[in-house]
Amino acid sequence: MINFKDLLKEKRAWYKRIGKVYCSIIKEYVVFNSKGFYHLRYDTHEKARRVKEQIYKFNLLPLVIPVIKNATNIFDYKKEQYSKPLGKYYEIWELRETVGGKNPTTVSVILRRIGDGNVTFLSVYDRKVKNKNKKTT
Repeated sequence: MINFKDLLKEKRAWYKRIGKVYCSIIKEYVVFNSKGFYHLRYDTHEKARRVKEQIYKFNLLPLVIPVIKNATNIFDYKKEQYSKPLGKYYEIWELRETVGGKNPTTVSVILRRIGDGNVTFLSVYDRKVKNKNKKTT
């Protein structure tokens, strides 16, 4: 089994090679920059995620590109919210698609644009896992 440091190195190298991917549903390229990879490792408050959560997100990375390329609708969109820490307005898109061939899973990919900048990859999660701990009433 690969140790965490080796997995991190492998996934970081893979991530850097992506560069950008065209998303036809928003008609723009999605840039994979260091902020997106950082967010896989640290939460919004810059606190390190648990190793288990980081591994979970790293293992979802291969599904991100098919979601971006094949998204048929925008699941959620938040237009021009202001961020005090960023000192700028930003937009958020959530793309959600079922991908994975033999073992299909519904994956959400979060994209962000700060100000007039590029649309960038921000995060990924599996819908089933994320909702597993929620109570139903």
